[in-house]
Amino acid sequence: MSQRPEWPITFFDEGYLKIYQPQITAERNRAETDFIAAALDLPRGARVLDLACGPGRHAIGMAQRGHQVTGVDFNPHYLEIAAAAAEQAGVQVTWRVGDMRALQFEAAFDGAYSYFTSFGYFTDPENECVIGNIVRALRPSGRFLIDMANREWLLTHPQQRTWTQQQDGGLLMEEAILDLATSRVTSRLTLIPPEGGAQVTKEFHLRLYTCAELTSMFARLGLKVTSIWGGPDGSDYSAESRRLIMLAEREAGGCGDAG
Repeated sequence: MSQRPEWPITFFDEGYLKIYQPQITAERNRAETDFIAAALDLPRGARVLDLACGPGRHAIGMAQRGHQVTGVDFNPHYLEIAAAAAEQAGVQVTWRVGDMRALQFEAAFDGAYSYFTSFGYFTDPENECVIGNIVRALRPSGRFLIDMANREWLLTHPQQRTWTQQQDGGLLMEEAILDLATSRVTSRLTLIPPEGGAQVTKEFHLRLYTCAELTSMFARLGLKVTSIWGGPDGSDYSAESRRLIMLAEREAGGCGDAG
């Protein structure tokens, strides 16, 4: 009996692109990349890691801002799309196929980021391994930015069902249910295309961490949290924030250091 693939393998496919691409406008890309660049606050030419870069929308924007960017994703097709977009934009980005649980970088980057809920895909030990790999990939005093859904908001807004009008006229329905015992959220996305016909339904499962849990995990692995926001607009973080965004810095003696 063959083993079922992990959910990210089946979730991040052409259906995912069909659901999300209408929401990802040039203006949104620019605003989010402006925030990433400002939060990391790295000098021009810095080496930056985009973890789970997907089709490369942020990685390309960071390269346009003068950084040396490496984008890592497990989906080679997404990286093909990213490479074509980078060529069209006239920028150089290094694209690597890889699993975030098995990164091999050692003190290679001045900054790294995990954006648009690209963390929490796996078991707790595996998720902690991902952060440890990021710490090892950073140079001393290197900075890490993470953006994910805010567990506290889901806790106070249970069983949410939202409808979003897509730019192409389609409708996207999103349902999210948080399991309090495991702190994992199951989210189902249903896209109703404007022309009718077959719907696209996708489902993902995430371990959501509180701000305190992430701060503690980071500290164990050698990252010190320096800033927290409730969104890319730079708003203060609260239970009513839809996002949890944290900036941390690699400390000397973190898990990436020998000895």
